[in-house]
Parts: sequence; structure tokens; C-alpha cells
Amino acid sequence: MVLPPDFDPQRTQLACSRILWLTSNSSTAMNNVYDIPKFWINLDGLRHSSNLNAMESCITRVYCMQGALNFHHWLVNIVQRVVESPSRHTWIEKLAWDVQIAIDGKQTTTFNSADYLPNLKFHREYTYHPSFRYDQMELVFSTVSSIVRLWLRFPSDKYSLIQLSLLDIIMSKSPSSILFLDKIWEMYTMPFSTVFNSIWNPRTSKASINQSLAEFQEQYLSHPFADTASLEHQKLEYLSELILEWLRKNDLETDMPMAVSRIW
Repeated sequence: MVLPPDFDPQRTQLACSRILWLTSNSSTAMNNVYDIPKFWINLDGLRHSSNLNAMESCITRVYCMQGALNFHHWLVNIVQRVVESPSRHTWIEKLAWDVQIAIDGKQTTTFNSADYLPNLKFHREYTYHPSFRYDQMELVFSTVSSIVRLWLRFPSDKYSLIQLSLLDIIMSKSPSSILFLDKIWEMYTMPFSTVFNSIWNPRTSKASINQSLAEFQEQYLSHPFADTASLEHQKLEYLSELILEWLRKNDLETDMPMAVSRIW
């Protein structure tokens, strides 16, 4: 069944209610009886519309999760590339070079987005304060990442990074269709109550968070969803095929962005 483009669920529901009201007194008037088939046709339309809304809502949730994860991966990849490159031609290469100078000189330095991205609609400043880290390359990487996150308004709090890390662990071992499961959305929106069985505490140290994530990753590796030979994993693969088929039939985007590793 394909709904017409001008299908209006609210108007259809009102039409069904009108037909029900006309027959509520057990009337057998011909005009009323003629309307009864319209009730069932409209009811099928409402049911189909409800199914579409549920699917579209699910797709929206998946888009939210994949979109956030893919942009973070994009950032990680470009920063990793410029940190390892001697070039200074692009805005981010110049930024990486200036960050390296600030770190080597142990200087407090303010980085203004207007100096690197002059056409950015809303400009912001990031102030680097010298800090010691054994791995200087890692310090450059984390500093450049933090600056770009701030300038481009990425969510960069611990809570958001935990959400992305959990998604990254799951998607690295399971078909992307796993994001269509309600439990994954619950995990994403409430990671502490669903995964860590605790209340979110912003004062939790990065080391403690990383340990919890490592434990979750180890546990997930033994889950059937991560085992390519399991029936559950095969069902997820089949679900991926069904989703792609549904998207094609409804002329929707069929590309499912792939995930890569490294969030923190």
C-alpha cells in the first residue's frame, strides 16, 4: 500500500469518526451505509501511516546517532592526518603548527577561530594553558581536537564522548542495523542507567571512564551480536537487508555511514 502524497492522518481520523457517529444509532440509511467502506479504507491508511511514522522515527534516531559519531570520526581523522603532516597550507595545518609552537614554548596561547576560519558565522576563542604530557604528539592531537570541537560547536563534554564511545564499540563488531534496536537508543540516551548501572557524575575521572568502557568492550565481545557465527548476528544482517529494501521502496537515502575507531 502506498499512501497518496496529500494524505492527512488528522483529517482521515476525523472522517472515520464522522462515519462512526453516523452509524452509532444502528442506522441503516443508505447514505450512511455507503460511507462504511470508506471507514475501512481510511482505517488501513491510518494503520499504514502509523507504521511509516514509527519507521521514520526510528530512522531519525539512527541518523542522530550515526551523524554524531561520523562527525567525531571525521574530526579524529583530519586531526590525526595534520598532526603527522609537515605541510602548513590549509587552515587546520596552520592551526596544528601553531599549537605545536605553543606546546614547545610552554606558552599560554589564545586561538581565535577568526584567524583560521574568517568566514565562520560565530567565532570563538580557545585558550591553551601549558601542561605536561609524556607523549607530546598526543598533546598536540588532543589540543587541536579540543580547539576544533569548540570552534565548530561539537558537543565535547564527557557525557557526549561516552555516548559516542559506546556506539563505536558496538558498531565496530555488529551490523549497522543494530542501531535500529530500541535498546541501543536507550543506551545512547541513558548510558549510565543502562550500561554502567550508576548515576552520571561529571567529576568522574577520565581514567575511571576509560576503565568502564574497556570493561564494556570486553563484555560486548562475548555477546552474540558481536559473534559473526551466531544466529543473532545473522538476524541483524538480515535486518540490514530488509531496511535497505524498505528505504529503496520509499525512495529514501540508502547510504549507511560506516564507523571507524578512536574517540578519546
